[in-house]
Amino acid sequence: MSKIRSNKALMGSGVFLALTSSLCCIVPFLAIVGGTMGAVSAFSWITAIRPYLLCATALILVFAFYRAYKPEQKDECGCKEKRGMWQSKTFLWIITAISILLSTFPYYASFLQKGSTKEVVINSQNISMAVLQVQGMSCAACEGHINKALQGKKGVQEVRTSYDKGESIVKFDRLLISPAQLSVAIENETGYKVKNIKTDDN
Repeated sequence: MSKIRSNKALMGSGVFLALTSSLCCIVPFLAIVGGTMGAVSAFSWITAIRPYLLCATALILVFAFYRAYKPEQKDECGCKEKRGMWQSKTFLWIITAISILLSTFPYYASFLQKGSTKEVVINSQNISMAVLQVQGMSCAACEGHINKALQGKKGVQEVRTSYDKGESIVKFDRLLISPAQLSVAIENETGYKVKNIKTDDN
């Protein structure tokens, strides 16, 4: 019984750490899919400790595989000890696959998002461009969250966000919306902080 509990704890810890390591990207993605807004940037701090969480996940899984594939012990009658579902190699491989999918989510999140850019036809004479320096983004899901927050604003023609560069480039009708309002939309609807705004007027 103690061995079964130990296996449950090992596998549960592996999945939990894998999930935690990608929360900074999973939460923004779920917000986009669910059509909700909110301060999802609260999980961006996980990015800094993500390598340690991934290492811990790998170590736990390696130890679990060692226990699963080490020579089986025999009981007093010389029979091999029977293994339940929690101790089976098949279940371990399933848990490993789940952990890998969770751990690598930031790398394929962008392929799961559709319609991340949107263009609206407005008066070209009033078009301006602003580059907003955004703090707190960690993956493609963060880009999509900011894009969605801005695309719904009247006067916004095009939004292109890059988490690598930490910026969001917005084309907008200056008579309908201002750079300051774009900044407020990002901070209020996503929780990310806008550090600086540059426009083609300055």
